[in-house]
Amino acid sequence: MMSIATDQPRGAVLLGLTAALVMVLSACEEAGEGNQGTQAETVETTESADSRNWKLIQAYNDLDRAWHAVDNEISRSDASDEEKERRRTEERGEHPDIVLAVVAARALAWGDGEHAVDAATFLIESTRGLSPTEASDIEFGNAALKRIAGADWSVVEKYKDDFQAWKEDDEARREAFRSPDNEGKPFIIVQPPKSLLASAAAQAILEAGPDHENAREAADFLIDPATRNPFGMLMAAQALAEHFPDFDEWPELLMNMDNARPSGESEPFDDFMVEMASGAEDPVVRATARYFGAKGLVNSVNQPSMNSAERQARREQALEMALSLSAGVEDQDFVKTAMVNGEEVAQTLADAEAALVHGIRHTVVGATVADETGNRLDGTEDTLSAYAGQVVLMDFWATWCGPCIAALPQMRGLAGKYAEDQFEILGISFDAELETVTDFMEDRSMPWSHWHVGVNSEMDMAWDITGLPTYVVIDRDGVILSRGHNLDAAAKAIEQAVNGEV
Repeated sequence: MMSIATDQPRGAVLLGLTAALVMVLSACEEAGEGNQGTQAETVETTESADSRNWKLIQAYNDLDRAWHAVDNEISRSDASDEEKERRRTEERGEHPDIVLAVVAARALAWGDGEHAVDAATFLIESTRGLSPTEASDIEFGNAALKRIAGADWSVVEKYKDDFQAWKEDDEARREAFRSPDNEGKPFIIVQPPKSLLASAAAQAILEAGPDHENAREAADFLIDPATRNPFGMLMAAQALAEHFPDFDEWPELLMNMDNARPSGESEPFDDFMVEMASGAEDPVVRATARYFGAKGLVNSVNQPSMNSAERQARREQALEMALSLSAGVEDQDFVKTAMVNGEEVAQTLADAEAALVHGIRHTVVGATVADETGNRLDGTEDTLSAYAGQVVLMDFWATWCGPCIAALPQMRGLAGKYAEDQFEILGISFDAELETVTDFMEDRSMPWSHWHVGVNSEMDMAWDITGLPTYVVIDRDGVILSRGHNLDAAAKAIEQAVNGEV
């Protein structure tokens, strides 16, 4: 694999790697000319083609890492937004094109060479958001892995053995790291074995039908969140619903499916929740499916690409699904516990319904916020209504959140960009201790309003914050304009709101 000379200018590194990628492609094209020859020559040509294709994928991966290294350095700098944009244009440039690497990976994945599994894994893991044929690339990679693995339970067993060995080794290394002899030394993280090939084998078993001797075991393997295969989990859930009526862990599985469903690709998960909400025999399962079905619709409402009419229609659909979901099972325990004053407590399906309905009405894009209450860092009480008439950026953050801290230069730029009577930032800290926040801010400029709500607070529950940072932009009338993890998108919504363009 090519190494990156760290003493070169970053622009030179990117240009050098791009040139290397072009050279690999040229070599592949030259090798394709005059492919007549003996059987031995054909075998040699195939092996050479595999080698060239793999080098092309490696060259792309090197270029991708170099691009991200430059991008991260620029994002974390204290430069102005204008300077960052200049550096992104002149030093970082556009993201390297993945198309040639995808072509190479497809050729390798459907072969029998030593890189077939790695090439299929590349198609599944590396094409998201980058390849113009992303969906078919992922489907192709999954199909290739199923072809390689086959309906072979021993592939799954080998992964389980490898994962257990890694787990034991990881625990031993962490224990050794705590020794005084290792003080000051960095802990080297060893990644766990990948589960993709084992997942493919389990899916192939399910495709073989319920009569396969390991069909139920394959389904149980795929529904485990540790397998990290959302569509494998969905496939297993469908098989369990159709062929294994003795399965009795539906509430937990539905919760795990909700956590696993990919952003932007949730439609088949939504459809399954609707099916379970109407078709399950157990009323608790039906109520749980309605909850997570409505929650899936809520998540889609916050997607920036959705137009206002579709967003409103989905909000209404989510509200219809949420209202009265607990009828007849109000006092039954909900699968997710709640946190009250930092302590985990059980909640009923009626409690879950009330929180979900509140969220649909007051915390998603297009909704009007409720008059939330919080404590400022000096202990005084504050309310959202105090900011009426201003555009507000709610920044849910914590001092331990790396991306939150990396965004501080851009936050400072926003704070100084608009008049105080037009715009305000409200930072809402999820740190466990107030002192942690105040100490952090002693030597950092964060000239905007701040609340401290702590870990697992009522506000966290009400807003269903699933990751930090979360940015929520509210217009002068209290209507939520955007919600997500991208500060650039929030900044655009702020500018439009302040300028009266929405």
